[in-house]
Amino acid sequence: MAVGLDDRDEIRRFQLAGGIGTLPAISRTEFDTAVQHWLKAYLPPSYEHSVVLLAPQAGWVLLERAAAAVRSVLPLRAELRRGTEVAARGSTAEAVREVLRTAPLLADHVLTLALADRGTGAVGTYHHALFPAGSRLGRGETATAEVTVHGGLDAGEPLKLPVFAGRPEPNGPAAPLVALHEAVVGVLAPARLRFVLRGPGEVELADSRTGVPHAGRKPAAVEVPALLTRLPHRILPPPPLELHLTVELSGADRAETEERLTFARDLLAALARQDPTGTAIRTGTVGHYDHEIHENSHTPRGFTVLPPVPAGPAPVTLAAMDGWQPARRGQDLASSLEDALRVVLSGRAASGGRRPEEVRRVLLVVARRPPGQPRQHGIHPACPLGADWRDELARLRAAGVRVMTRADPVTGPPPADAPGLAARRYADAAWAELSAEGSFRPGRDSAADVARALTPPWRLEGPPCRLAFAAPLL
Repeated sequence: MAVGLDDRDEIRRFQLAGGIGTLPAISRTEFDTAVQHWLKAYLPPSYEHSVVLLAPQAGWVLLERAAAAVRSVLPLRAELRRGTEVAARGSTAEAVREVLRTAPLLADHVLTLALADRGTGAVGTYHHALFPAGSRLGRGETATAEVTVHGGLDAGEPLKLPVFAGRPEPNGPAAPLVALHEAVVGVLAPARLRFVLRGPGEVELADSRTGVPHAGRKPAAVEVPALLTRLPHRILPPPPLELHLTVELSGADRAETEERLTFARDLLAALARQDPTGTAIRTGTVGHYDHEIHENSHTPRGFTVLPPVPAGPAPVTLAAMDGWQPARRGQDLASSLEDALRVVLSGRAASGGRRPEEVRRVLLVVARRPPGQPRQHGIHPACPLGADWRDELARLRAAGVRVMTRADPVTGPPPADAPGLAARRYADAAWAELSAEGSFRPGRDSAADVARALTPPWRLEGPPCRLAFAAPLL
């Protein structure tokens, strides 16, 4: 549409405003005719009833004539004026974007996640509506939606968060992709995400650290269909774990016992992070001290074994240990572990459990000294009640409990005297028998290492899942 308009921006703006200078004046009739021709050439008939006119501010003489020409030939859907409904300054593209942002959403803006069936482990897609169809923003407004997603089994790689305008088809998106976001989510961990709507087709994700929203990246053409079709066939959890700890609370000094308590608490904290609700991991504890020398079959043993913490969620077990206090031992040859084993067996039976044939039951002995013998042998102390730890151990194993140890027995050269040598041999034999099904050592196996060893890996059938999960896998 030439009609004598200058190629230079400043002069052309002067002409459109109706200015008169040394340049030849723009013919009003030719300008109106050029506008009419342009409308016929560039506006398809199918669009004639969906035209929105962006009218100029007052004072733009030729632009006002162009707007009048448009009104005369087209049934306008709406008319917006610069400086009122639309910002006075800015490019036409920016003004159009501003207008479109106030249009209603024609379809739900949907976040697509993965979802694993709790019974079969089958994995499919789940569509969470962030912003429903019909939602509309005012000028300059935004809307936010928060959603909790959950991590899968892979660490390190960011999980994909595709947002569609509508629900995608099972075999690939028929709905337009609005944005493809990414977020780092811990293994089996929840993450709270905040999405920001700026208008139809504009959904940003707020940075988890700064809170600043960012637009998603543009994926390759084949990437998005692969996200929805290359899901795992099944994700199967390991059997539920019921873990009991016995913790020796008597030691040569406070530091020795505190080391055992710290390990037990760190182990429970690691398990609590994996399953804070006790759905798949339940824990219990028994703390025990030295035998009281006056103890017999007619006196209570309240100072020997603490009231047991029954199997339950790991955070509950951890909190129950807050009041446990170390004590100085009276001798370095035996503890009351045999009594603790008996309490674990009775407490485990009382706690029952779901699907007994499927639950993995483990007892971890955290101690330094071996249990007392049922009768006195040499200098080695006997259990005042005559309890035989070997009988208790056999009952635990017969009940399906795997007994393991995390022990730091006395080391160094063997004693030179015969009684001391016999006591050392007994301790070595006792720990070997208690550790027959597995053992961990202080200084070599951290609490995190032990937690990983006690919780076997999940079974994944098919490719890894690159989507975040809508619900926790546990």
